[in-house]
Amino acid sequence: MPTSRPSRFSVWITAGLAAAFVVWTWLVTGGVLDDLDRRTVAKGLAPGSLAAEIWSAIAIVTWPGVPYAGLAIVGVWAFRRRLRNLAYALWLAVPVGWGAHIAVKAVFARPRPDAVLELATGRGWAYPSGHVTTATVVAVLVISAVIVTRQSKVARMSVLGLGVAAVVTVAVCRWVLQAHWVSDLIGGVLLGMTVSAACLVVARVRVLPDRPWELALPPSVRPTGKQCVVIFNPTKVLDVTTFRRHVEYELRKRGWEPPLWLETTRSDPGYQMAELAVKQEADLVLTAGGDGTIRAVCEGLAGSGIPLGLLPAGTGNLLARNLGVPLDESLALRTAFDGEPRPTDLVKLTIDPGTEREHSHVFGVMAGIGVDAAIMQHTNPELKRTVGPAAYLLAAAQNANHPALPVTVSVDNAPPFKRKAAVVLIGNVGVVTGNIELIPGADAMDGQLDVMIASPRTVADWARLTAKVLTRRRGDDDRMDLLQGSRVRIESDRVDAYQVDGDTEGTCSVLEAEVLPGVLMVMGARAD
Repeated sequence: MPTSRPSRFSVWITAGLAAAFVVWTWLVTGGVLDDLDRRTVAKGLAPGSLAAEIWSAIAIVTWPGVPYAGLAIVGVWAFRRRLRNLAYALWLAVPVGWGAHIAVKAVFARPRPDAVLELATGRGWAYPSGHVTTATVVAVLVISAVIVTRQSKVARMSVLGLGVAAVVTVAVCRWVLQAHWVSDLIGGVLLGMTVSAACLVVARVRVLPDRPWELALPPSVRPTGKQCVVIFNPTKVLDVTTFRRHVEYELRKRGWEPPLWLETTRSDPGYQMAELAVKQEADLVLTAGGDGTIRAVCEGLAGSGIPLGLLPAGTGNLLARNLGVPLDESLALRTAFDGEPRPTDLVKLTIDPGTEREHSHVFGVMAGIGVDAAIMQHTNPELKRTVGPAAYLLAAAQNANHPALPVTVSVDNAPPFKRKAAVVLIGNVGVVTGNIELIPGADAMDGQLDVMIASPRTVADWARLTAKVLTRRRGDDDRMDLLQGSRVRIESDRVDAYQVDGDTEGTCSVLEAEVLPGVLMVMGARAD
């Protein structure tokens, strides 16, 4: 799919930079540039002079470990803002960039110029300059981050200017201190550009367009008149300003109308917002939030025919994970606009039918009763926000002694059967946090719902079932029932907590679930 590939222009640029570095290295190590290097070597600075002290301090501050540490921190910033591919590129550049210049130095072992000053940063081999390589890598990737986050033109030009100035300053510093030949500095720039371009390509970060002329002449955009509604949970979207700027950029370049922005609230996770989107006859709804927000919007759009673009922003993002929607915000946005709508099942869940407590939910991931719901109920929201999925493990440990639940299970027209269950799950999909396939084979597009009932009695049973789930082993087990159908009824001998898509909704003794085949159109990757 085009949205998951780097631009062709980026690939050609990377290949060209790599070729240029190879050719330059051949010229340097072959002695072709020796005369140029000897004629351009710096005169040197007087020991103890102010200039020597200043340039030496700059050399220490720009030692590769310092800027690379800053780049890693920028990666954390990007990851927290769901720019995961950008974060991967930034983190990948640290070992690759640092390792590349060390490896090339070791291979060619080129001596440094005879320096007047004794430098702590002037030991080792000369080619290429590690300081300049590092400065170039950091400058290119920070500039790329500014472009990817769709900063203003003033911000982009300012950062570009600062980046170029930083590389020039580091190069001049290494030259003035006689730490490198001029060809070492140029080699450092070429290696740094090659490394940073390669990391962006490998991490699938789109910085350049497919066609080089689009840099100077962006393609003309014809207004389409299409309307997009964006429903987002402001507590899940860490940087709302960057998020809005990112969405608006994607809309503008496709000729769409300015979007309608709708924030969810504590009292309404998205139901009224989805209803308004339907009334507006939106051409596309984008939703960013946790599993609760996604569930509310899915229920509101069910049967409307309006395509839904998922922009993962929560801890679990389970529906997006199961449907193959990228967890990177940039890729998820392109999937929402350039992918194709796919009919997706939802499940209607009725609680305590036929009683005064009867009410219903619609969900897209999983519902459960018993220990599963107790774990969700006792998961600290603040801890989940801080440590993510690890919060569920802590809650699971706290509920290890939750009593088994005697249940009677009926699937479609099959005879009912009884179990003393530790885990009861009704699933539209099967994969949970950590890429664990809890319900094997569950598919949100097969027109069926899946049921998993685990009834371990001993520690050995627990260990065997846990290993089976973690290793994705198939096969029958008398302590685990895996069922499939269009309707299921689960009756418990006692009232217990139940959860829907990870949110504990209350207590009940009866769950009835019915699949709603293909009622929701979700934007997914194209088959090609």
